[in-house]
Amino acid sequence: MTITALMPVYPRCDVRPVRGEGCYLIGERGERYLDFASGIAVNILGHGHPALVKAIADQAATLMHVSNLYGSPQGERLAQRLVDSTFADTVFFTNSGAEAVECAIKTARRYHYADGAPGRHKIISFSNAFHGRTLGTISATNQPKMRDGFEPLLPASRSSPSTISRPRKPRSMRRRRAS
Repeated sequence: MTITALMPVYPRCDVRPVRGEGCYLIGERGERYLDFASGIAVNILGHGHPALVKAIADQAATLMHVSNLYGSPQGERLAQRLVDSTFADTVFFTNSGAEAVECAIKTARRYHYADGAPGRHKIISFSNAFHGRTLGTISATNQPKMRDGFEPLLPASRSSPSTISRPRKPRSMRRRRAS
């Protein structure tokens, strides 16, 4: 079996960006594409904004990365800003979407274990969904192309049809019918 040097994890399309400008990708022949897919690779920051480039360059020149074995004043400040600005009580920084999904699975399981309900461990996901390439995340999909060759996977994962319906208004916001 022959394989390309870059593992073919996706069927590649004909778009071949070599650089970006703001919300655009620029292809090998100079063609411009509006980057609607940036979130797939967990980068919604756009491309080449001078303030972002400067912030990254400044940080790279100062400190590239340290293990989470050490305290991180910058990470702690960002976590506090996120807690102060959102619903969250705490923040867990991850390296990928798959790691974030794994964290969510583990957090939910640990919560129910600590709450005295260790049997509450089923994972429900939409049919044909993609959550990542770890054993935990491929356990949460029903797609054979993602699962075949990796069984046995995590038990207690179920898929639900991915029909999207309009959410119902809370009872307090519904109109009352005249009697």
